[in-house]
Amino acid sequence: MDNNNNTPRVENSGLWQKLALNKGTNSLSLRMLSYILICSTLLALIITLIQLRYDYKQDVQVIEESIDQIEVSFLQPIAASLWNLDEEQVEVQIEGIMNLPNMQYVLVKEILGSSEVPLLARGRSADRYDLSQEFELIYQGEMVGKLFVAASLEQVYERLWQKAMLILISQTVKTLVVSIGILFIIYYVIVRHLNTIVEYTRNLDLDNLGAPLKIDTGNKTRNDELGELVNTLNQMTQKIDHEFDQKLKATEQLAHERDFSATVINASNAVIVTLDNQLNVLTANPAGVMLTGFHQEELEGQNWLSVFIDNDMREKIETDLRQLRVIQDQELTLTDQANNQYTLLWTFVPFYEGNHVSRMIAFGYDVTPLKRVEKEIKELNDELEQKVQSRTERLEESNLQLASAFDKLKNAQQSLVEAEKMASLGGLVAGVAHEINTPIGISVTAASYLQEQGNQLEKNIESGKLSRKFMEELIQNLNQSTELLLNNLRRASDLISSFKQVAVDQSSEACYTFNLNENVNQVITSLGHKIRRSGCEIVVDCDDDLELYSFPGSFTQIYSNLILNSVKHGFEGWEGDKRIDISIHREDDQLHIDYRDSGRGVDSNIAQRIFDPFVTSKRGQGGSGLGTHIVYNLVVQLLKGHIAFDSKPDEGVHFSIRLPYQAQKAD
Repeated sequence: MDNNNNTPRVENSGLWQKLALNKGTNSLSLRMLSYILICSTLLALIITLIQLRYDYKQDVQVIEESIDQIEVSFLQPIAASLWNLDEEQVEVQIEGIMNLPNMQYVLVKEILGSSEVPLLARGRSADRYDLSQEFELIYQGEMVGKLFVAASLEQVYERLWQKAMLILISQTVKTLVVSIGILFIIYYVIVRHLNTIVEYTRNLDLDNLGAPLKIDTGNKTRNDELGELVNTLNQMTQKIDHEFDQKLKATEQLAHERDFSATVINASNAVIVTLDNQLNVLTANPAGVMLTGFHQEELEGQNWLSVFIDNDMREKIETDLRQLRVIQDQELTLTDQANNQYTLLWTFVPFYEGNHVSRMIAFGYDVTPLKRVEKEIKELNDELEQKVQSRTERLEESNLQLASAFDKLKNAQQSLVEAEKMASLGGLVAGVAHEINTPIGISVTAASYLQEQGNQLEKNIESGKLSRKFMEELIQNLNQSTELLLNNLRRASDLISSFKQVAVDQSSEACYTFNLNENVNQVITSLGHKIRRSGCEIVVDCDDDLELYSFPGSFTQIYSNLILNSVKHGFEGWEGDKRIDISIHREDDQLHIDYRDSGRGVDSNIAQRIFDPFVTSKRGQGGSGLGTHIVYNLVVQLLKGHIAFDSKPDEGVHFSIRLPYQAQKAD
């Protein structure tokens, strides 16, 4: 590290030390070099084998073409020479065949009667030949002999071996050169900067964090991952420095609060005593010292039970304290050295060090004057109680009857409301299940097709029938099927996410900041099946970034009940326009939700009681009459808002909801 700059620099102490982020076998650079060499070597071997295979087939094809050329060019002349008994000409023709590439052996046999007699032969005969073929020599329709030719692949194998050595050597050299070049690029672009970061983090000192981390980038600013890492590390060091300063300030604040607490304790009129595990007095404030009549030094070390409690109460309180039971506002008496009796209310608080109680803190409040006043008040109360006892008995009996009836009514109403909530959630489940069925079915079909294509590819590989055209068609089919599969799985995932959010919100009463546009659209998505089945259109007018700190589950239930009411009561059997308009806007410190539908509306006798429980136009047809009652309770009682309703027959319904607007949680 330079004297003038706290930024660490990497020392140039050797090639491999430069390249190695970890000095050892786990070096990132050495592992990358190994991977590059292995991959490049395997690729070179595969390319070499493919090239040799191709050359081998080409050479064999040339030899086979030469044999085919013999049939075209030599059979008729040789047959004519045999017919004319011109052995010299036959010999010349055989020599011409031997001059063809890779010819090993040529034999001409003459037909004498029913036997074949060798006439002329050239080359090396063998028990087995790499390539051979026998031709019949026919002259003027009569077979006069046979021609046997054999070719050797020794020269082909020799050429292939030489070519393989050349390719392997060239590929090896190229692989080494490219790998080393890539390794140096990796070092220059990544490893050297990682070394700088490692050295910087090793030398961090909380007492003196020094200059921020910098990496050598020349005059350019890095906006890549390393630049982001450096910025993050610098932000982290700044945060550590800030947190360290905050902790120092907190320590100073704690010391100040300790001194302040000591002042308050010493000035308090309440008795404050610190006890050890054996209930011996460790410290006592001046109020405790004054109450007992001891000096501070005399009081410390004495047993609290013998100093602050009379004998008849010691055994019970000692048992409770040693078993660490909660003791709060325990009334105990104390007789001081002058034989004056006091009454104190004691509260005991355990003080923990780790998981163990190290001491107890006892707070005693002198309530002796209050006890005297309490005694006087009690005597007056006894007189009053005798006067009102008879009247109270009669009132209690009536109150019990009223309370019992009210509890039964309240429980019945709560049960009906919860049943309505669960019925709404059940409807969401059925709708989402229907919506998910289509994308899941398409996804299964696409997956089956991908499996068939994979099986076909495996068969073609095993049979060696792979072709460029087949691979192009396969890739095109795979891309189309994959895109179809992904699109439908995304659609199913979106449906599940919307339903999950709606279901969680409806079943909980959590309060947090949420997006109003996303909230209403999640409900619409979850009810999509019922909405489409009813043939209605829903239009939402809401800013995309409008947020509210409230109960999202309540909003979900409000929208669900209003939409389902429109679908069931407004559009069922309705031949007119089927449209729902939901407008959500902020107006100063209020949120205005305007809900309208174009259905059949509500009769005036029902409209007047629309928010009363059990009011429904579908009595006996599955309507519970609790939907709008639940909406009213949520808006007025939970959300502290106001809801108004307006409707005329054949003109739809209109709900206007106004709520207090709060974007974030109040401090």
